[in-house]
Amino acid sequence: MGVALLMIFLISIPFYATDYWITLLVQILIFTVYASGWNLFSGLTGYTNFGLAWFIGVSGYASSLLIADYQWHWLFAWPIGALFISIISIGVGVILLRIKGVYFAISMVALTEGTRELFGTEYLEPLTHGGKGVPFVAGISLATLYWSVLLLAFLTILICYKITSSKFGLRLIAIREDEQAAETLGIHTTRAKIIAFVLSAFLTGLAGAIHFTYQNYIDPSFGFTIHLTLTPIVMTLFGGVGTVFGPAIGATLFTFIHEILWAELTLLYMAIFGGILILLILFFPQGVLGWMKEKGILPKIRKI
Repeated sequence: MGVALLMIFLISIPFYATDYWITLLVQILIFTVYASGWNLFSGLTGYTNFGLAWFIGVSGYASSLLIADYQWHWLFAWPIGALFISIISIGVGVILLRIKGVYFAISMVALTEGTRELFGTEYLEPLTHGGKGVPFVAGISLATLYWSVLLLAFLTILICYKITSSKFGLRLIAIREDEQAAETLGIHTTRAKIIAFVLSAFLTGLAGAIHFTYQNYIDPSFGFTIHLTLTPIVMTLFGGVGTVFGPAIGATLFTFIHEILWAELTLLYMAIFGGILILLILFFPQGVLGWMKEKGILPKIRKI
């Protein structure tokens, strides 16, 4: 009942809220999907993915080019962009998920930076427009954009809930705790990691397609910026790594705190925000939800 009332409230927001609040909520919902998508793979398997911007940028480019150069409707361009990055991520996962730890993290950073440089070169300029970027107008209203990303955020959280509480989720957690022991128990660890990796790519890629439609622009430096990788990770740490609702809570708190500090303390907000992050790491290393579970406020179950 409470979930239904919350959804009714969220769906009705564009009918009475100002454009500022709708825009702020769009940003929160997009980063909720980014953080949840990152957490679905990295939070459950323990493989830190520092290449989330690669998922977002490649999908964003694919969908943006379809809209700008081929006049595709956004409704079809978005899923095509997400499917495109999902297919590519299968091959990348087969290669890179055989290495572990810091080597995997560095490989994803290198892949992201290499793709950014490649998309900005003259060799791909006929396709990607090079460093000039791709400006376009998708012809979607702010309210429709909001409802679209709200639906995606809801489905993403639902998928994360189903996976975390499933046998497949247990296999991913077993990989995180001890991959070698998981293999001895008969878990096909490489296959499980690739499935989670591809699913993470699809969800974040779809959010990326919506994100750049909202911005009406994409270029290599914007599409593959490190901000799109680090911010969702910090949001997940804020809410709780490996939890279902932690990324959504982290995205909401992070965005509101950032917005308030930026509006009230423009010259000092980055320093203050950095201090808040340090305090969070010191006193809430498991995030908000992790702390609440540790204190007994919430039950210690995977479904939260």
